[in-house]
Amino acid sequence: MTRLLRITWLTAMWVALWSDISIANVVAGAIVGGIVVVMFDTWRPGHIVIRPIAATRFALYFLYQLTVSSLAVARAVVLPRSRIQTGIIAVPLQGCSDGVATLIADAISLTPGTLTIEVRRDPLTLFVHALDVRDIADLQADIRRLEVLAVKAFGNRAALAEIKNASTSVWRSQ
Repeated sequence: MTRLLRITWLTAMWVALWSDISIANVVAGAIVGGIVVVMFDTWRPGHIVIRPIAATRFALYFLYQLTVSSLAVARAVVLPRSRIQTGIIAVPLQGCSDGVATLIADAISLTPGTLTIEVRRDPLTLFVHALDVRDIADLQADIRRLEVLAVKAFGNRAALAEIKNASTSVWRSQ
């Protein structure tokens, strides 16, 4: 998407939020849109890849994790105990574009009991807070499986090759 299209889109959103099409709103929206695009232009060109079967696998795995996590959080609420061990873990991601990393971070945050706190770009790492961290390696492996499924569903060929070389055991199990 070119800068002009992004500015136009932001201007349209500005006018829609004000619910009034006037010259002042259009000009103000164009100015605000221009400032936002110039100051925060992180758009990286690239094409979107969607593999329907792999995307279905990703969705099913996410729904499974959502169900398991919901039950675990419900159990923690209904049966209060002091043995809950919260923690923050770092999970390095490989082979992820910005869009796939965002998808993974959002999926983690949508899952009850986990929350993506921070994403670092160099090297690409997610910092995840978990409600009950009994085994760090298991939690990292779950997030790694989510990453592999996301890259298989939405990653480009270079990302697929990179993730295949980085983790053959997780790759084969999916």
